[in-house]
Amino acid sequence: MEALTSPVLIARTAEAARLHAIIDATADGAPGLAIVSGEAGVGKTRLVDAAIDHATRRGLQVVIGHCVQLGTEGLAYAPLVEALRPLTRGDGDELDTVLGPARDLVMRLTNGGGADGDPLAGSQVLELVLGLVERLAAIRPLLIVLEDLHWGDRSTLELAAFLGQNLRGIPAALLLTYRTDEVDRRHPLRALQSAWERNRVGTRLELARFDRDEVRTLLAAILGAEPDPDTLDVVFERSEGNAFLAEEIFGAVRAGDPRGLPPSLKDILLARLDGLAPVTEELLRLAAIAGRAVPERLLVAASGRDEGEVLAAIRGAVEAHLLVIDDAGHGYRFRHALARDAVVDDLLPGERVRLHARFAEVLAADPELLAGTRLSTAATLAHHAYAALDLPTALTASIAAGREASAQLAPHDAVGQFERALQVWPRVPVEALPDGIDQAEVLRLAAVAAAGAGDIDRALSFIEQGTAELPIDADPARRAEFALVRNVQLLSLGRARDSVELLTATLDDLPPGPTPIRAEVEAALATALMRRIEPERSAAHARAAAASAHATGALRVEADALTTLGSSLGLQGDPAGINHVRAGVERAVASGHAYTILRSWINLSDLLETWGRSAESIAAAEAGLAAAERYGMLRTFGTYAIGNLAESLVRTGEWARARELIDASLRRLPEGVFEASAQIVRAELA
Repeated sequence: MEALTSPVLIARTAEAARLHAIIDATADGAPGLAIVSGEAGVGKTRLVDAAIDHATRRGLQVVIGHCVQLGTEGLAYAPLVEALRPLTRGDGDELDTVLGPARDLVMRLTNGGGADGDPLAGSQVLELVLGLVERLAAIRPLLIVLEDLHWGDRSTLELAAFLGQNLRGIPAALLLTYRTDEVDRRHPLRALQSAWERNRVGTRLELARFDRDEVRTLLAAILGAEPDPDTLDVVFERSEGNAFLAEEIFGAVRAGDPRGLPPSLKDILLARLDGLAPVTEELLRLAAIAGRAVPERLLVAASGRDEGEVLAAIRGAVEAHLLVIDDAGHGYRFRHALARDAVVDDLLPGERVRLHARFAEVLAADPELLAGTRLSTAATLAHHAYAALDLPTALTASIAAGREASAQLAPHDAVGQFERALQVWPRVPVEALPDGIDQAEVLRLAAVAAAGAGDIDRALSFIEQGTAELPIDADPARRAEFALVRNVQLLSLGRARDSVELLTATLDDLPPGPTPIRAEVEAALATALMRRIEPERSAAHARAAAASAHATGALRVEADALTTLGSSLGLQGDPAGINHVRAGVERAVASGHAYTILRSWINLSDLLETWGRSAESIAAAEAGLAAAERYGMLRTFGTYAIGNLAESLVRTGEWARARELIDASLRRLPEGVFEASAQIVRAELA
């Protein structure tokens, strides 16, 4: 089969020069950001490949990740997982040094996540990835390529935005690509575009179509000789300068009479199927339903055919330039998304349902078909089952996918999966509903995920609906679990009075005696009362919480309660509060719970400074700062620790160090109350 693509980069001289300049600057130690956009088929990938070649020649490390489309959704953190996976293949001290505090994050993402362990907030993930980028770039300048952001999930888009804003001082360049024709005004990437434009961040390159002379150069590169004028006219007029279309139309012209050229791109691409064996056509339709890429094992299983027959048929699709081996080597992808779109568009509605059903059936029977790939079995099964109108399977799979996304540190994606489950729930017969979970629990899970995504109002709405869905005879302990989730949202919205009322009523409903849930409610109530500046009531509930938690072995809750107790006593002028907070620090460190560790160190340093014990306060704040760096919380609670540290340094006369710390903290671009706390100290220094 003759080549359809040009062996060299055509035109794009100015664009390539700008990318090369960014890469050259990074090789010399400067950060960079470039965003390459354009319609499908205009040549983004060829330009990026040329930039990667230049980066390699300049000695840069290159990590590459592609966003993965799954129906209308993107796969959570797909490009990050792809980019990080090579790092996990190293060993020894060098790997430990590179991964540093991000080791747990990298292993959780690349090994498929897990529900165990202290969950990470989205802001922690961003900081840990940035720290990893810093350590990698310190070894050798780095180029990070994230392709197809139009298919990116919300978590990936947040990561791209965060890295784009925070590479300052790091010898690393970020190269992003997306399709402009996939980004409408409701697309989440639109907000990111606006922010880049508003802040004039990075270099934006929107690729235009080729003019007639550039199409001539393209055809000459493919032919190895000048094209005849008639062929050039046909290709240019029909492609309108789109590079991919020009190549496809040129292939159609070479294969037959130019006057008999099919009337549309879709017809041109589908005409390529006409000469293929029926089994190859069937597999192409199946592959198109799977997405732009499909693992080989999954395609073989869904086809229901012998593996040898399938591989022989796939070879025909590869030789026809419709499929290529995917980057990971696990399967195949369409040479271009437009080719896949043409095949999908040609399917009848009934055919689509039937093909989705085949994928759902084989995945339900053998979840290991996706082992070793970037694809989530639960999310993929949910997508195909939903498209196949198999709602019971879609419901169960969506819940599993939501839980998996939460464990994979992608709360935005988790919310989407739980919402789909809630939409499907009323349409599933009672006898087909999943065992071990009810609608109220799905709403609670959705609330937790929404809170993790920073959508407090949505989280509150979910948990209030979930509470209303609880059975009348629901166990008080279960009602308390829902109240604790609701309480977090109320406090986040500044509704401490409502929080106190909720938790007081919840506590009254619980049976007396020490239990883990009673300890947790008591501790939460003590914290809410602290927000209400009611230290005496807060201390009373904190004592009860600490005693109940100690009796039941709830180490994290005991640490939290002791910290609140000490702080409440400190507000009442009792220096004994310091000892209680120290005990809280000890229990928090033993529990390993990041937020509780940070809270206890910060409260201890604050209380010590209140009593004029600045040297001890400095030591406590430094310990809190080290923990913040370890857990990826420098931009959030680490800012509080820095503020406390700076205040004590001012008292001891170390003003220069205090100013350096605050300035460094603000360079990390903390937000909201965290930025405010640093700005207040900065103002006091001024």
